[in-house]
Amino acid sequence: QDVILVLSRIVDRANCRYKEPREKSRELFVWVRVLSFSFLLDQQMSSSSSLVTSSFSKRALVHLKKLKPYDGWSVEKHGTTKQVRLLRRSVPLTENYFHDIHYDPVSGNVVGIMTKSPPCQAQVLVNDNGKPVKSRTPTIIYVTTWKKSTSTTSSTSRSAFNASVGATDADSLSDEQNRQLMQYAAYAVGVAIVAKVVLSAMVSLYLILFPLIVLYAIQTCPSESSFDAKKELKRVMRGHHLPESHPDKPRGWLNQTIAKVSASVTTELATGLGYELSMTNVLNACMIATVNVPSVKRGYIWIGIFDKWRFIYSSELERDVTVM
Repeated sequence: QDVILVLSRIVDRANCRYKEPREKSRELFVWVRVLSFSFLLDQQMSSSSSLVTSSFSKRALVHLKKLKPYDGWSVEKHGTTKQVRLLRRSVPLTENYFHDIHYDPVSGNVVGIMTKSPPCQAQVLVNDNGKPVKSRTPTIIYVTTWKKSTSTTSSTSRSAFNASVGATDADSLSDEQNRQLMQYAAYAVGVAIVAKVVLSAMVSLYLILFPLIVLYAIQTCPSESSFDAKKELKRVMRGHHLPESHPDKPRGWLNQTIAKVSASVTTELATGLGYELSMTNVLNACMIATVNVPSVKRGYIWIGIFDKWRFIYSSELERDVTVM
């Protein structure tokens, strides 16, 4: 929960709107803090996981993580001695240390081993419901499921432990998996912050370039007299506006010649009975030319921008056009 709170504060700070423009540069350094936080978290969890030196302690942690997966259970070693004590969210449950931390399947409690001779005297640390036992008078029981001869293992034999308790650990996350999840969350926040900075830069660039583009369009807007309806219709009829990959695009000298002749004849026949031309000025930045040809019952639309006429599309006329 503390990790989630820290990540939430980082995201809130990255998403806030600064009043002074110079403070926007601080967003560039937030993702560095996120990555630093991930590195420190990785180091802390690595050091805490290396403290476990007993297979019984590891089994106890697996059991506790199943009961309370979000309570941050761990085992702390006392200096150079072999005694340990149980931690919950980095806070020790007791001031004293024990020979080992053990899960007693008979009582269902997690206990701290106080004596090594069986039956072992043990103090109840966590009850069978996963609730820490807090009382002025320690609860002492005797367990027979802990043995000294099999209690200690090397802290580096993690693979052997995983093989022995893999079945019981299948439903819980290990410290390494939790560490990787925290790293992924930190990286995701860092990527989101960088994306926000890039998007903000793109928006600023757009706000600068858009007025320049509009001003250039006004300066290069073609005039109405520059539009030749028959010429533009011929270009459309022969497929001049089609991309090179289009199957109807004429290819080769012969096909292009035939397309030009056919377009000229078709245009002259279609416009011989007359056509309707209308021009629309859009903020002096571009011109919209519409040509309606009643003989073929189709309308054609061009846009004039940046000193050039570009064909947009053609559609069937829904009503009869009267040519004046």
